[in-house]
Amino acid sequence: MVGRNDPCPCGSGKKYKKCHGKEQSVSINDLVNDELFKVRQQFFSENPNQAQLPAFRELQQAWQPRLMESMAENDAQAFVIENFLFMQKPELWQEFLVKHIDLAQRPTTKEVLENWKNVRVFLGQYIKGDEAAAQFKDAFTGDVYKMTDQPPTDMQDGQGLLAILLPDTRIGEDGALFLNGYLTVVGEFNPFFEQLKAKMASANATDGTQYVHEHYLEVVESIVKYSTGTVDESIELSPEHESVMAELRKHIDQADFDAETVDNVTSILNSYLVSQQPTVQKPEALVAGYWRFLQDHELIKGPMLAPKDLSEKFNVSSSTILKRSKEFGSYFEELLAKN
Repeated sequence: MVGRNDPCPCGSGKKYKKCHGKEQSVSINDLVNDELFKVRQQFFSENPNQAQLPAFRELQQAWQPRLMESMAENDAQAFVIENFLFMQKPELWQEFLVKHIDLAQRPTTKEVLENWKNVRVFLGQYIKGDEAAAQFKDAFTGDVYKMTDQPPTDMQDGQGLLAILLPDTRIGEDGALFLNGYLTVVGEFNPFFEQLKAKMASANATDGTQYVHEHYLEVVESIVKYSTGTVDESIELSPEHESVMAELRKHIDQADFDAETVDNVTSILNSYLVSQQPTVQKPEALVAGYWRFLQDHELIKGPMLAPKDLSEKFNVSSSTILKRSKEFGSYFEELLAKN
């Protein structure tokens, strides 16, 4: 048997652990990853079990139709299942792990599964990453987690996400991996997080992680609505944003729009204000940019005003109008991509 510090039999001159021994360790890690994936897969295939179905159906009937107003049926069902198994019936996961810790043959697998008892809900941001590793920062605690087991490669730096995390002590105390999948927050994360903290304050909640755990499906619903630009009627506009809507209504009253156009034009701007929380120094500037955006995308009918005419109509410079118009264009493209 070749020792780890012996010369590699391939003749490279390197130590075995630095040459083909390294390949062997990688293959063992791959086997552990495969074993851990199958454990997760088996849990979801066996649960909710027959005894738990009545309670699950009750939760499903209450929440799945509600979630399906803003997401696909399969996605809605998956979030309901996660909520049931890890928030309402956590003992199912704990009992399942005990059984599979006994069945696991590799010591590394046993160690990882033992730590998986500390499952947690995560809301935070993707910091940076590549195909080999990624880092995530908890929005409530500031804790940073590192992931090397299939880190996401489709996320942007600073993008928000909701996920259920499992500890991955193979890469240290800050190691983690996704239990199942993750839900991304489309758009700026901070405005969404401020909305969530406002809801927590109204509920007198001080522990953010506990709040997300107890209101998991509500948070899922809020993320999807925020990401798709759906107006959350429970969120009131600030006085500065209400002044923008008042300015828009003034110009709508002067235009000859049908009822459907009025609804669409009002809804898009309201959604933008709720989700993006723009700073408003002059309501006319934001509405002027929005009006140009509407013209450029042919969302309104009637006389199309030239940049000079728009500038005179709203008493705003053409450069400011163009800048605001591009901001609306980027937002609208995100909505189309999401839908």
